[in-house]
Amino acid sequence: MAKRTRLRYQAANEFGTALSKTADYTLTSADILKDGYQFIKLSSDATLTLPAASLDLSGITIRVFFVDADSAVYVAAGFGGGSTSYDVVQGVAYCTIDFWCSGTYWYAKTLAVTNVVV
Repeated sequence: MAKRTRLRYQAANEFGTALSKTADYTLTSADILKDGYQFIKLSSDATLTLPAASLDLSGITIRVFFVDADSAVYVAAGFGGGSTSYDVVQGVAYCTIDFWCSGTYWYAKTLAVTNVVV
């Protein structure tokens, strides 16, 4: 039986303890600013909705680790202002994506796809 590599959590571990979600969840500004949640672990087809971009969130990075390929992240007004409705980033199994807030928009940056089997 093959084991997954420990490296799959390397990028995620930089942000500390994860807020694990197995069902749809809407992240609030208070979750980030008051409770300090900046690392979210999504599994079981969960969908994470980011709060509206604001000056309070300017410079904040939210790191999301996707356990399942069917998990997703939604954001209002589109990533980078790309649309007037919701946009979605669909993760792949065992990938980590950073979502950075400019104060006006959210931007997504893929860090690593670590679905490596040894």
